[in-house]
Amino acid sequence: HLMVKILKFFFITFVLVLFTDFILGSYLLKFTPKKINTTVPHDIFDHNLKKKFKVNLEWGPKKTYLHCTDKNSFRTFCDQMSSNSKEFDIAFIGDSFTEGVGVNYQETFVGRISTHFNDLNIANLAVVSYSPSIYFSKLKYLIDNGYKFKRVIIYFDISDIYDDNKKYKLVDNKISRKKSATLSTIQKTLKSLFPFLAYSTKFIKNNFFDKSDKINKCKYLDFCHEKSSWTFNEKYFGSKEISKSLKFMEMIYLLLNENNIKMSVGIYPWPAQIMHDTKDSKIVRLINEFCKNKCEFFFNNFPDFFDELDASNKSDVILKYYIEDDVHFNSLGNEKLFINFKKNFKN
Repeated sequence: HLMVKILKFFFITFVLVLFTDFILGSYLLKFTPKKINTTVPHDIFDHNLKKKFKVNLEWGPKKTYLHCTDKNSFRTFCDQMSSNSKEFDIAFIGDSFTEGVGVNYQETFVGRISTHFNDLNIANLAVVSYSPSIYFSKLKYLIDNGYKFKRVIIYFDISDIYDDNKKYKLVDNKISRKKSATLSTIQKTLKSLFPFLAYSTKFIKNNFFDKSDKINKCKYLDFCHEKSSWTFNEKYFGSKEISKSLKFMEMIYLLLNENNIKMSVGIYPWPAQIMHDTKDSKIVRLINEFCKNKCEFFFNNFPDFFDELDASNKSDVILKYYIEDDVHFNSLGNEKLFINFKKNFKN
């Protein structure tokens, strides 16, 4: 009888919580901390930065940076937010590293390049969580809608293989998520009906569970981390998965070539590469081979980081160039990519 009473109590309580959330959930959310989202959904290439958006963002403990976008939804300097130009000498595209999360735009490598080569009109098309399938889809969309680029420079990220194989699919030049459409609809419906419960569940998950352990319970510096370790760990992503991303890169090359746009590619190591990989990494060999007869320039940043290991240990190099407890570059790391670009780029 006691167990029946306990179950009955919990059932009634749960029903009351759901009822309260259904009636008052949206109102209760007004009193919760708001996470600022810089992106919005996009019908063709999945997501884009918010247009003409200026905000201070938190990144890591007690670290904030200023994020600004222009009328094209491209990240830019905050005094250039009114720009709506559609003609550019260079367009950079990549993911969060190229967008420059965690640092002010003038400290990002694209921002530094824009300042140094101030006679060139430069666009930053990069957005967090992009990958080659989205690079292709977004570039095609922009070109089809009147944007003109003399050069496109892709900074291929270590995580691109994971995203192309696990997150996105390209059908008729449009990106969709690999997550089941039915499951996605159910999740959106539940979130709409019970917003406070959805918020509370996400808050607990993000703040009381180690986010770095989400991928196969391996942290980003570990040998077994799925997103980063494919360049040195044979367990993850073989030739089939790698070829998928390279196929999208080939499609980008053909698209740009048809439109008389020069293509270049850049690569850089994650902290895991510094820990476990070599200067002549698998990704270096793959992109170097891909670039033959296709790329105007190949910006290989691996030697610049690995050469420092001759005079310093791995942990110190990571601490020097990456945001603390994060895979992204700090201001010094971004400066290193800028110096590599300046050394190898010929206008």
